[in-house]
Amino acid sequence: MKYPRHGISLISILFLTVSLLQAQSLSLDLDQALDMARQNNLGLKSNMIDIRAAQRDQDTSWNLFLPSVSANLSQSGSTDVFSTTPAARSLSGLSAGLSVSLTLNPAVKEQLHSYDLNYSLQQVTYAQALAEVERNVTKSFYYLLAETKNLELQQDNLEMAEKQFAKVSVNFERGFASELELLSSQLGVERLKPSYQQSLNAYRTQLLGFKVLLGLPLDTELELVGELPDQVLSVGTESLRNQVSSALAFTVLDMNIVSLENTKRLQRRTSLGPSIRLSANYMLTTEGTKAGITLPLSDVAQYSIEVNIPLDGHIPNSRIPVSLAKIQDSIDKLQLNKQQTRTQLEQSVIMQVQNLENLIGQMEVARANRSLTERVYGMTVAQYEAGYTDYLAVEDAQHDLFSAEQNILYLQYQYASALVDLAYDLNIDIAQL
Repeated sequence: MKYPRHGISLISILFLTVSLLQAQSLSLDLDQALDMARQNNLGLKSNMIDIRAAQRDQDTSWNLFLPSVSANLSQSGSTDVFSTTPAARSLSGLSAGLSVSLTLNPAVKEQLHSYDLNYSLQQVTYAQALAEVERNVTKSFYYLLAETKNLELQQDNLEMAEKQFAKVSVNFERGFASELELLSSQLGVERLKPSYQQSLNAYRTQLLGFKVLLGLPLDTELELVGELPDQVLSVGTESLRNQVSSALAFTVLDMNIVSLENTKRLQRRTSLGPSIRLSANYMLTTEGTKAGITLPLSDVAQYSIEVNIPLDGHIPNSRIPVSLAKIQDSIDKLQLNKQQTRTQLEQSVIMQVQNLENLIGQMEVARANRSLTERVYGMTVAQYEAGYTDYLAVEDAQHDLFSAEQNILYLQYQYASALVDLAYDLNIDIAQL
């Protein structure tokens, strides 16, 4: 009778333990978030299936040399239907046969090479998808860090406004502040609340997207650990332009060009070259009857060697030459696309470096502006407490200080995000910048 109670108690303890574990927040730094995305991202898992499929095709390419083999089993009979003579019936014996055939053509080498190319292309495609996921995770991680700081700034600003409202309320009760100052102070508090709620909603929305990138359940509690990087670009524009060729976009284009060239050779040899077909079959027939006569056991073996030489493909402007010309057109377009991509990447690198330099200049101005607004705010508060100015001046100074803090935070995120984009475009580690 005691055993069920112990069982229920154990189940309850296990359930409570699991619930507590699920309720705990998951703390992640950037490296841990990247590792989790590499393991759990659904898009990467889909790409990995394509790689395994391509590898399976490569590993089983020996099937090209495997002949077609088939077996058959039959029995037949016949009888007269409208004949006036006694019906003559015949019944064959049981027939069993085995057929083997194999077709060989000069395109076997290209077909084998196509499996290798497809496997390599899938690997490059996976590397490109992985780099994109890592970029998105990194930028989203930095955004959430910046937005957390922004929420803290807005919370501090709101608390500061509430403290000022409390002071103005006391002064109003003592007759040292007007009703206008009291209402302005209260309005300043209420005006900050919608902005804070909007930022909080934006943070929650971005956090949901971040969980999707990491492949986590949407109800997981996340706590991000880290700071916005203070790295500054140390590589010159010309050096970065020389690294454009390492971009994954070039690798993908090169692989597609090589693949199309191999497809062209494959189609040419398949459609224009001779092919050899080897076939053999063996038939065994057991005893049967025909017109009352018993037929003996019989067997037969046959083989054939067939050489097929297509001729229609050698006619100018026929279907095969036109198809080959279309493949060459695709190759030429990819070559032009490669040149255009290089020009666009070099242009993008120049513009991104200019943007980074511009952000550095803006941050220097923003830091100087923050230092100035801090002094102005302190002096304005002192003047208000001494009775030399009204509360509206304090409110304006507080708004300027908050805007200066927000501007620096925004520029820091923009700079970190731009560095991530530049490293992604060049397919290099961000530490090399």
